[in-house]
Formats: sequence, C-alpha cells, structure tokens
Amino acid sequence: MQNYYLRSDSPYRRYFTALQPGCLDYIAGRCESTVIPNIRRLISLFREQSLPVLFLRLCGSDPDRADLHRFFRDLYLKAKLAGHDNIYPLAGDPLADVIDELSPLTSETVIDKTTFSPFTATGIEGVLRNMGVETLFFTGLATSQCVETTARDASDRGFQVIHVEDAQADYDEMSHTSSLYSSQGVCGGDIVTTEECCTGGEPGR
Repeated sequence: MQNYYLRSDSPYRRYFTALQPGCLDYIAGRCESTVIPNIRRLISLFREQSLPVLFLRLCGSDPDRADLHRFFRDLYLKAKLAGHDNIYPLAGDPLADVIDELSPLTSETVIDKTTFSPFTATGIEGVLRNMGVETLFFTGLATSQCVETTARDASDRGFQVIHVEDAQADYDEMSHTSSLYSSQGVCGGDIVTTEECCTGGEPGR
C-alpha cells in the first residue's frame, strides 16, 4: 500500500494508464472505498491488542533497479524508455513510503523487499520467529501477485495463513476471488472479512 502505486500522479500510474487507459481503475477504486478503510480498522485492532503489525515495501536500492526481481526490473526499464522513469522507486524515495492513511509507527517493523515474496530475499522469517508469530493475517495488494506468493511461502514455512478478503485488492474481481481460493487450496488457511476479524465471527472457509 505504497505511494508509488496508489497516488494518481505517480510515474507508475501515469505509465500504465498511458499503456492501457482505465487498467488501474478497478484496483484504485477498491483500495479507496474498501481496502484502505478496512486495513486502517485492522491496524487499530492489532495495536489495541498489542499484536505486531508488519509492513512490506517493494523498492530497490540499485539506481538501475538491478536488485529487483526481473519482472519489476524489466518493467522499470521499459517504462523509462517510454519516458516514465521511476515507476519502482528506490528505498529512500517518498514514493516508496506506505501511504499516510496507513503510516507505520516508529516502533513497527517495515521490511523492504525486491521480489514478490519477502521470504525469498529478506530476513522476515527470523523476524517473525523472534516475535513469536505463528499466524499471519494478509492484507494489501495485489492479491494474485505479492499477497498470494507471500502466503504460499509462509505456509511452506509452517505459518498459519489467514486472508482478509476485503482488505486486499487485485486488478479485477475475478482475479481477486480466484487467487484467494487458489491460495486457500495450497495453504489450507481461512478466508475472512474485516468484520469477522474485529468481532470474532466465524471465518469463511
């Protein structure tokens, strides 16, 4: 949930809108109306209960983005050639920051990743083990990309996976729903709503 992805004036948004007008309308609208408010609610709940909240940022440290997964690196280079530089920002760029509405507290953990899953190229597993975390609630975007990949990797490492379906977004509803149930089949986790998380209701299966 970073500025580069969600700010309407960002190089990322301008590039993909130029390539295919309207291609980001669904995910942007869902984030604004549903995902951001629900993540805010969940963050508040977790903070009230002194449960850890972790933030993942996709960003590089190499000026040429050579450290990014080839998918992101190749898109960065194509966009730059098309006159849209910096679609994937460096770690120190404000565009890499989590949006203000969900801004991390100084005491909370922010992990920078260069791949779809942080388990591939960061020390997140050790961080979680040291916190005593056994269950992960997944929010963010995109459901079928970074979220699902991270969930599968987490499941392989023995973590319980819970998808908060109305706190995630994808490029269209079908991709979002298909990804959730595809992930559930592999990870064996629950699919819940924000309301169920906050009120202790019975999760969906």
